[in-house]
Amino acid sequence: MKLIKIFSFLLVLILFSNCHREDFLQHNRESVKSITGTWKIINAVRNGTDLTDRFDFSRFKITFSDSSYIVDNSVPFIVTQNGTYHLDDPQYPFKIYFETPDNFTKELDFKYPTTNGVRNIVLTFSPGCSSNSYTYTFQKIN
Repeated sequence: MKLIKIFSFLLVLILFSNCHREDFLQHNRESVKSITGTWKIINAVRNGTDLTDRFDFSRFKITFSDSSYIVDNSVPFIVTQNGTYHLDDPQYPFKIYFETPDNFTKELDFKYPTTNGVRNIVLTFSPGCSSNSYTYTFQKIN
């Protein structure tokens, strides 16, 4: 019985040693995250208080294209001017960087969850006063 266990263990070890990590990673690569399109705010929280129904966020839109963004109808946000952006990693983004024409760059934590089958972007930031923290959840406009 002990010999069978040892033989089974060696067989499994041999099988796994024949797998190449590169082959596994190549076949199981995460897709590049694309945020291209126009996004609207579906949820807004300031310092833990839900502001979604207290303020009209419906006019605010942000449109991402290849490497630029356009902000329509300003609300409290990290940028008010159009500019450029990039993600820290196209496959596994954790940060987004906004840069305005006057070379102001702001780094934000970037979350890209799927909720009820719909992709969202969640950004948390302080637009000026460090005692105010906003979290906006964006959803793409079809």
